[in-house]
Amino acid sequence: MKLQAKVRLAYIALTMAGATAALIGLSASPALAGSSPMLFTGGGRGATAEGAILSAIDDGHNSAAASGLYTCSVVDQPAVFEVFNHPYFGHTFFAEATVSCTP
Repeated sequence: MKLQAKVRLAYIALTMAGATAALIGLSASPALAGSSPMLFTGGGRGATAEGAILSAIDDGHNSAAASGLYTCSVVDQPAVFEVFNHPYFGHTFFAEATVSCTP
């Protein structure tokens, strides 16, 4: 598989993860949130791995805030993908992070 195809697959996967997190956030009722934590997955991009991870965590927090959940903590380790020849960004990093949030 060519590297450009792998880059597109990674980009599609991160986009789908962000869309899934947004749908979960929009469809979850604040009444259902109660005291049990809910999981949100965020996706991000950055010039460094750290920047991409912070962007992904922030995306997860924003998705949770749409459901009225403001206290979040990172679950597990974020996944980081390094891309050397992205058609728009060149050498860049993509990340995916899952956060557990409560009201």
